[in-house]
Amino acid sequence: MSEKQPAWPAGMDAAERVRHVALTRTTPRNAGWIATEADVSRDTAVKYLSRMAEQGDLEVVETAEGTCYKPDPVTQFLGEVRDLAETHSQEELTAELRDIADEIDRWKHEFDVESLAELRQSVGDDDLSAEQRRERLDIVEEWEYNVEMREAIRLAIGLKDSLTELGTGTDSGFTPDSQPQEG
Repeated sequence: MSEKQPAWPAGMDAAERVRHVALTRTTPRNAGWIATEADVSRDTAVKYLSRMAEQGDLEVVETAEGTCYKPDPVTQFLGEVRDLAETHSQEELTAELRDIADEIDRWKHEFDVESLAELRQSVGDDDLSAEQRRERLDIVEEWEYNVEMREAIRLAIGLKDSLTELGTGTDSGFTPDSQPQEG
C-alpha cells in the first residue's frame, strides 16, 4: 500500500478541487488533465467544468487536445476590480496609479520612447545587444501588466465612488444580493 500524502486539504471537496485547478491555469487544459490534477474522475471534472463554463467562469476552447477549458479573462478582470475596491482605500488606489505612471514615465525616458508600441518596436533595433533586447522585452511585459492594472485600479476607484453614492460603500459588506428589489 502506498504512503502517498494527500495533495488536497481534507475538507476540500471535488468541486472545489476542480475549480481551483481550472482557474489557476494559464493555458487551456482538457477535462482529463484537470481531473487528474484535481484527483477526481473525468466525468466529475466534466460536470463541474460545464457548470463553471455556463456561469461564465471558464471559456471553452477547441485545441489539438480536444475540448479544453481556461479561465474567462473578463470574469477574472472584474474579480480583480472588485477585490481592489474591497481591500484598498481611495488613497491607496490613487497612490498606486501615481506609482504606475511614474514607472512608465521612467521607462519612456530610459528607452527614449513615447509609447509601449514604440518600445516594442525598438526591440528589433540593430544596435542592441541580445541582453538589451531581453531587457526591453521584460520591460514590455511589465508595461503591459501596468496598463492592465492601471485600468483595473481606475475601475475600482469608480466602483468605490458609485457604491458610496448609492450609500452601500465597499466597507459595509456590499453584496449584489443586498440591493433593494423593485416590486
